[in-house]
Amino acid sequence: MINDENHSRLFAPSETVEAAAWRAELRNDELSDITFNGIPVLRAIRAVVRDHDWRTLAPTVSRVAQHADGATTLLLDIDFAGFGSSYTGELAIHLMKDSVKVTFDGVAPAAFRSNRIGLVVLHRPDDAGRAVTIGSPGGASSPSFFPKDISPHQPFLDVSLMEWERDGTRFRLDFQGDVFETEDQRNWTDASFKTYSTPLSKPFPVDVSAGDRVHQSVLLTATPGPVVPVLRPGPERVLTVLDGGTARVPALSLSATSATAPRTRSEPIPGLDALLLELAPGPDAEGSIRRATDEAMDLDVPLDVRLSVDSPDRIGELLDLLPLDKVLRLAGFDAFSHVTEPGLWDELKDQARQRGFSGALLAGARSHFTELNRNAGRLPPDADAVSFSITPQMHATEVPHVVETLPMQRLVALNALRIGSGRPLHLGPVTLKARFNAVATEGDEAAAEATDPLQPETFTAAWLMGSIAALSVPGVESVSYFEATGPRGIRETGGLTPAGELLAAVAAVRGCEVLDVAGEVPGLVFYPVRDGGRTVLFAANLTAKSLSVVVRLPGGDSTNLELEPWTAVVRRVD
Repeated sequence: MINDENHSRLFAPSETVEAAAWRAELRNDELSDITFNGIPVLRAIRAVVRDHDWRTLAPTVSRVAQHADGATTLLLDIDFAGFGSSYTGELAIHLMKDSVKVTFDGVAPAAFRSNRIGLVVLHRPDDAGRAVTIGSPGGASSPSFFPKDISPHQPFLDVSLMEWERDGTRFRLDFQGDVFETEDQRNWTDASFKTYSTPLSKPFPVDVSAGDRVHQSVLLTATPGPVVPVLRPGPERVLTVLDGGTARVPALSLSATSATAPRTRSEPIPGLDALLLELAPGPDAEGSIRRATDEAMDLDVPLDVRLSVDSPDRIGELLDLLPLDKVLRLAGFDAFSHVTEPGLWDELKDQARQRGFSGALLAGARSHFTELNRNAGRLPPDADAVSFSITPQMHATEVPHVVETLPMQRLVALNALRIGSGRPLHLGPVTLKARFNAVATEGDEAAAEATDPLQPETFTAAWLMGSIAALSVPGVESVSYFEATGPRGIRETGGLTPAGELLAAVAAVRGCEVLDVAGEVPGLVFYPVRDGGRTVLFAANLTAKSLSVVVRLPGGDSTNLELEPWTAVVRRVD
């Protein structure tokens, strides 16, 4: 039974907003999925307030709508609150014949420290490679392109306007109230490029006094060219499983249960690869190793150890505590930069060699792909493999945003394979919420916020299936998901969660061929696997509506799949 809090997230209301040729969805404070004459234009426009550690204050919205002469006006009163800070503002949305204008007026009711306040525009991920003209506040303009490969740094700076063309229509964005710039949010698996203010070249955080105000606006205009029919695929409900594929099911791992979680004995999961232990120096290091070793013994798997140290000199003391004969892989990261620094790498190699360690040595980032991407030139060339972590909620917690990260996971994996010159990837931890705040300016308080209430829901199994499918590409050798037990884990006192059951089913077909599929159903993840002489169909419904699909099998037979909202299913067929 879904509790009220989770139900409100999974089935959050969405309202269609229309005027003339414009159409969008209003999701709480966000004007999303903006189209013009059926042409996709922007992923979203919204106002954000972030505190001194880049944490996003949650918006609460009341709304007034007005309609007149083919135009629509929405007035949103928004109260932002969280992390001991608050802010208030009014978002005015005007949809007219050839334009959409969004204006934000905000005021601080009390003093706080902030890194960002104002409007952000989310551009669509399929704009990658599209030509765009960037205008600066001084009046100059320059041609450019949205980057295809994930850009480690801001592709566009000093932005006052942007112009591009899509499906025969010219679009333009004008920004007022601050200087804007664009970052590639695909670094964090967000499905967007984001244009925002204030430029990161200016000092942050800043002190915001009670009564301080912000006024910003974004004007989106459309100039239609000759009428070009825009063909959109109809609702396809038939999928055909092909007799072959290029991907294999990656090995799956779990992370060691957090020390604060109660001890629950884990049962072995056939096919499970390892238990990932994140280890830092400190008074509880020995206890963490002991607990993880016992848990790995329960699961009948080796350890995959990721060290985080404030100095290379600390590596040796941690290796002396570890049962290295039970360690499959070993990685080392700097506790502050979150990446494998050159000096740290040299020390890790030397200390591991002295102790006779024969497993794989990994390098990369303990945080997001972002840090790996920004330090690509410093990646040790002799690392056996590359690693980084994934979380879908760096910038937004709404379920549509969490779901949209899934295809971006494949993109970051492909970019990491490029950066690593084809070296294998061992990814993880992959968690619903961040394990720590990698961009905090004043310490890290994320640990207390690292548990998502959705963890035990069927949604998490569906999202897990989408992630496994996205990361099933040649070169991804293993992925570590969630924790073994506890509130962030796949097992509760009553047994495996839905995500745990799904993970166990996929682990059982480790290394099997993932079959190609003809056809696509929006919102459906379909993952057929050849297991010996039979086929195993994995499917997940990542929508708030029921789905019914006909599946045609290689031998000519067909089967029907019926999926409730936010669920995953497993079916074995001969």
